[in-house]
Amino acid sequence: MSIDLKRLRAANMERQEEWAGKDKADLEFRAIEVADEAGELAGAVKKVLRAQRGIAGSTMTLENVAQEIGDTVISMDLLAAELKIELPAHACLFDEATPGQLVLSLDSAIGNLSYGVLCKLNGEADVQGNLEPVEYIHRRLASAMNVVCSIAHALGIDAGQAVAEKFNQTSSKYGLQTRLAA
Repeated sequence: MSIDLKRLRAANMERQEEWAGKDKADLEFRAIEVADEAGELAGAVKKVLRAQRGIAGSTMTLENVAQEIGDTVISMDLLAAELKIELPAHACLFDEATPGQLVLSLDSAIGNLSYGVLCKLNGEADVQGNLEPVEYIHRRLASAMNVVCSIAHALGIDAGQAVAEKFNQTSSKYGLQTRLAA
């Protein structure tokens, strides 16, 4: 199931009205949030691979990965909202890649995304290829979304359901009323 980006944006904006301290979450914070959540997704996939390969150490389940997929997509939408852009539509473009290769692709996409945000924060007029920073960020968000959705697909996780479940778990955890229908 794909992620309903319009419903996610509406729910994110509604929930932000309830969220204490929302006025302190600026572009810099949102970019750090995305980097952190993507890192947690990478770690969860690593621990699933560890379990699958019989490597000693702590492990996680596909349910843990689904939660991190949800967190990552929610934070990417909040970053896009901060820039007043839509989160780009997503597709599963990496059918032949392994989950490990996809995690490496995600790390690269997030690094490039962070670079674009840094350029924007530093007031640079253009980024690689003479793109305005917001356009560069928009393209990097598209790349990251495709990789996250590809990770979900490769592991048999319903990304739309993962986002809705994580959104609702977080609302419940913090006593917020906003919910996202699956």
